[in-house]
Amino acid sequence: MPVKTALVTGASSGIGRALAIELATRGAHVALCARREDELREVERTILDRGGRALVLPVDVTDTGAVREVVAKADRDLGALEMVVANAGVGHFGHAGTLQWDEVARVLDVNVRGAMATLTAAIPIFLAHQHGHLVGVTSLAGRRGLPSSGPYSASKAAVSTFLETLRVDLHAAGIRVTDVQPGFVETEMTRNSAHKRRPLEWQADKAARIIASRLESAPAVIAFPWPLAMLTGFSRFLPAWIFDRLARAMS
Repeated sequence: MPVKTALVTGASSGIGRALAIELATRGAHVALCARREDELREVERTILDRGGRALVLPVDVTDTGAVREVVAKADRDLGALEMVVANAGVGHFGHAGTLQWDEVARVLDVNVRGAMATLTAAIPIFLAHQHGHLVGVTSLAGRRGLPSSGPYSASKAAVSTFLETLRVDLHAAGIRVTDVQPGFVETEMTRNSAHKRRPLEWQADKAARIIASRLESAPAVIAFPWPLAMLTGFSRFLPAWIFDRLARAMS
């Protein structure tokens, strides 16, 4: 069933922007959240030009107190939130021998603390409504530790595990939880990644259409494209010595 109200973090670009526009096109009133207000205003204009509705709520997801306030404001202003999408994310890609803690901490602050703060802020609201849909955008990269992607892969794995627990714990309360695990999607972040070869890369608009369509049935996991989803799923069963050899060959 199409969602009527939704909040999307990281809505200024990439998957978040495309998904916010897609949800609005399907009739949702969407709260647009990100740090860059100018870019959010552009997304808002796109939605309005297409006959949709949007509410701009600038926020830095690393400010967990501000995240809580923004989620509560969206619930009030939209007339009861039905879906919250924790999508905001950053990447740092480079060989482990060159890692600096500040770079690692930034990835964890946005991808883990920011995502978990967003989802956690929505839980009491959805419990009060006795329904709601929590969505986290993670990655197929979180299924194993990929070369030159340590902080990013680890951050996505952490959020996937968190979502799994939420799905189990909140099922009886009528709250649905979905983990969206994309493969390569053409965004500003992937263009700057260490992965020069990005097999089966999708455009953000295509990814958004698939995500929005599948979210209507609230599956536990949305993973795409299917060849990479199958490959990464199989990789989780490989012994470490086999995976290590394959990963080094990819590096």
